[in-house]
Amino acid sequence: MAKPQSTRRRKAQRRVVVLLVLCCAVFALFLARLAWLQFAMADHYAQKLAEASSASYTITQHAARGAITDRSGTVLARDETVYDVYLRVPAPPGTNLRETVNTISALTGGKDVETQLAAFCMAVSAGELSIAQGLDSTAAAAYYRVGLVQSGAVRLAVRGARAWPDGRLLPHTLGFTGPITAEQWPAARARGLAMDATLGQSGLEAAYDDLLRGQDGTLLVNAGLDGIIRKATQVCAPAPGSTLVLTLDAGLQKTLQAALQTQMDTLRTTKGAGAGREVKAGAAVVVDVRTGGILAAASLPDFDLNQYRSGYAALCADAAAPLLDRVCQGLYAPGSAFKPAVAAAALTAGISPASAVNCTGRYYYYSSYHPGCLQYGHSGPVDLRTALEYSCNIFFYDTGRRLGVDTFSAMAQRLGLAADTGVEVAAAQGRLTWSSDANYQDGLTLMAAIGQGNTAVTPLQLAQYAATLASFGRKPALHFADRAVDPATGETVWQYAPTFTEIPGGESVFGPIRDGMKRMAQTSRVLREAPVVCAAKTGSPQLADTLPSGSHYVNSVLIGYAPADDPQIAAAVVLEYGGGGANAAPILRAVLDAWFA
Repeated sequence: MAKPQSTRRRKAQRRVVVLLVLCCAVFALFLARLAWLQFAMADHYAQKLAEASSASYTITQHAARGAITDRSGTVLARDETVYDVYLRVPAPPGTNLRETVNTISALTGGKDVETQLAAFCMAVSAGELSIAQGLDSTAAAAYYRVGLVQSGAVRLAVRGARAWPDGRLLPHTLGFTGPITAEQWPAARARGLAMDATLGQSGLEAAYDDLLRGQDGTLLVNAGLDGIIRKATQVCAPAPGSTLVLTLDAGLQKTLQAALQTQMDTLRTTKGAGAGREVKAGAAVVVDVRTGGILAAASLPDFDLNQYRSGYAALCADAAAPLLDRVCQGLYAPGSAFKPAVAAAALTAGISPASAVNCTGRYYYYSSYHPGCLQYGHSGPVDLRTALEYSCNIFFYDTGRRLGVDTFSAMAQRLGLAADTGVEVAAAQGRLTWSSDANYQDGLTLMAAIGQGNTAVTPLQLAQYAATLASFGRKPALHFADRAVDPATGETVWQYAPTFTEIPGGESVFGPIRDGMKRMAQTSRVLREAPVVCAAKTGSPQLADTLPSGSHYVNSVLIGYAPADDPQIAAAVVLEYGGGGANAAPILRAVLDAWFA
């Protein structure tokens, strides 16, 4: 039976109503979604739009490198403020880029900024192009005067550049900083360093780079394509490097340098040919016997660190070799300053210090080789103490021959000669004379016993050797650095721990040697009148060059320590073509006057 027409109409109306409700619900949801997008999410999509029309880049904020000071806080090396100039890409709104580029070119003396900028823009969409580096405050102010900094077209970045208040204090040892080299880059990258980082390249700057360098900071910059910086986020704040405190005494360093120069000048003007008039260069070093800390180290001729880069070509061409660190890398025959090592070998071997050798002025053991002795103040039977006091060659020829060259060279090496001193900077190893040497023959043993032959050592090794003799065979490792200090808190972040090597023998071996060196110092009026009693041993090693008379030029060598009975400091001095060991005594005297007076 067919449904009534009214029923069908009601069903149709209900379907229309449901359809209208669904349509209204859909439109309501659409309007709600639209309202949510337009209002609730407005900031989110605005940020998305900004990000789509911007670029981010990082700026490295260079950390200040730590200062280097002497033991009392006198600054030897420090960072001084310089400025680097960067051109912002894209330029801020309202910037006339061509005019900006032309202005920068004029300020930089005609630098082709336009070509650099074109290459930079091909590589990145936003960032900063390096324009100039290391400007002083006057040059940096020029960018303010033309309004480039105020407009935001360029950014001036502040960083430190190495400077030296007195560039002639310890120039060879302090060393230099510089950019990472191609050879250094793989290791530097492994350490997490940026390609444009500055490293210590030589001397103490290199040895303690990890302490001095500090930690660079990073700033993340987001800039719109319109040149407006939208956000700058500090990713990592820069942390300055530690202050490196040395064992050096700046006052003593100045005294040592002045004494060395004064004595060289005096010899040139007052001495005759072969007696010191031809002196070319010199080196001297003073160490603390109790710690191994280096108190002063002078190498002449020297140079000014502040003028090193600008005058590098001239320094390299200088025949006097001012760039050579003669303290650590100069190699010299020690001459008679070597004799205490032979004495130590003899006493260790059981030879009595009272055993005498008859000095007749010539040594006749070999039939065809008769080296001599000048017999200053002695002749006839000579024991060990007297042989050291008057530097008797005959005694040491005979003692050295009986011991054998390998025996006394081994002792010399244990005492510090031709051996690693422990110092942190580059140093020559040196050499001794051995029976295995290609040129060895019996007569070479005699020459080696008085510090010649193939033997060549550094002044630094001589100073360590003197300190070892002074402390009854307790050999200190030598070092320039004492500690590192946090510049913000003053707390010590690293401390050097003195180390020693004990050479057996004690009083029985080193007592007679100390007696002989103490007596030797008393033979010199210059040292005898010092404010404290000292011990010393001079040397006058011959050089290959000869005078017209046929005699050889000689160097001046001296080792010593003071006070003689309770040593605090030890020293070594070498003068090239100095005319004999006695000519080095005034330099040791100046040190004693400064330290003990």
